[in-house]
Amino acid sequence: MVNEADSLRSPDRIFDPDPRTPALVRIDSKTGLPRSITPIDQHEAVAWFELNPTVPESVQIHFETAKNIYLYAWCVFRFYPVAEQQAFSTLEFALRERQPEFVKQYAEKHRRNADPGLGALLRNAIKEGLLRNEVFPARNRWAHARALERYRHEQMEKMFAEGLTEMAVDDAGVVASEVDLNYDWLRAFLDAIPYLRNQHAHGSGMLYHTVLHTFDVVTQIINQLYPAPVNPEGNDG
Repeated sequence: MVNEADSLRSPDRIFDPDPRTPALVRIDSKTGLPRSITPIDQHEAVAWFELNPTVPESVQIHFETAKNIYLYAWCVFRFYPVAEQQAFSTLEFALRERQPEFVKQYAEKHRRNADPGLGALLRNAIKEGLLRNEVFPARNRWAHARALERYRHEQMEKMFAEGLTEMAVDDAGVVASEVDLNYDWLRAFLDAIPYLRNQHAHGSGMLYHTVLHTFDVVTQIINQLYPAPVNPEGNDG
């Protein structure tokens, strides 16, 4: 029997938070104390992911749908993986729209006239230079996050090795290395994105709320496929 948290809502509970939502917290900027996230927090977390005005409206609508699903995950926790799945679908749609000639040629070569999947679309976009590591605006931010993750893992291993139950960690001085800065993100995305999308598409019991990195990556890739116009002064328009 499905538990109450995952069952169809009764009309009087449509806008209530999911029972698991109060466990997600923010640090209050005024008090310095943790508090449960609010609908405003939920909206702010996803609202800043914006596609360039050059992205086709049909793709924009797909992405706004993913953002709305994320927003309403405040009410229904299981919307988080659905939001991630919709974000991956948006990426596939954008790649297909951006490469019509490749889609046509792929279908003509396929014995059943099938369209290319997400992996093939992403691989061709990389091959044709539509996507390049050095163009991602978030590259330095991603490199720093990678360095932070490695540092925290190292501190955790040190704590376990020394038999400590707690440990003060100061990561303010963590700096991305050359390896981090030159990391091949496109290769990583090519390996991970089709796999994760398929996990959702074919049914999965996975449940997690940490899907905003996917929104970040999808935004960065689509915006590179459809670059923003540049004004005569050379600044982004």
